[in-house]
Amino acid sequence: NYEQLDNFTPDFTVINACSQVNEEWEKHNLNSDVAVVFNIEERKAVIFGTWYGGENKKGIFSLMNYWLPMQDPPQFPMHCSANVGKKGDSALFFGLSGTGKTTLSADPHRDLIGDDEHGWDEDGIFNFEGGCYAKTINLSEKTEPDIYRAIKKDAMLENVKLVEEGDSLVPDYFDTTKTENGRVSYPIFHIDNYHKPQIAGH
Repeated sequence: NYEQLDNFTPDFTVINACSQVNEEWEKHNLNSDVAVVFNIEERKAVIFGTWYGGENKKGIFSLMNYWLPMQDPPQFPMHCSANVGKKGDSALFFGLSGTGKTTLSADPHRDLIGDDEHGWDEDGIFNFEGGCYAKTINLSEKTEPDIYRAIKKDAMLENVKLVEEGDSLVPDYFDTTKTENGRVSYPIFHIDNYHKPQIAGH
């Protein structure tokens, strides 16, 4: 409500100006007209010239890598996916973006904790996000059924080609003319066997 907004002070502000570019990028010693700029002291960030939504979350995750280890007790941020077996045996899958963390963690025989960003502390491992951010390139129900079925109401497609089928627009996950980095964001509860506590032991 408005009363809450009046008294709200953000921990950090990200201004995503994706449609704007830095035309003086050479003068500013940058590599291109795209810029992702974070000021830790001011607790503000500006993103220019990229429509990749991952810049928002990866930027904040970078800050978490700086701040959380200094907490008391310390927390260790991890770029990994995580799931847990029926006996409480947790597994972590580390890798760069797009290398299969989401696919590996979506195991029908294990409960999903999360697909990308987690923490490790004295009590166990835990999910930072409450959702998933999966690549959509060549996605099909046959190859990745859990992710495919998670694309429904409250999921958001990013940089995915839409094609006309009758009166509808439907995603074409095999068309990479926009980018090979098409994505979908969806709440973790779109995965049937998600781990409700979002935390598990070491």
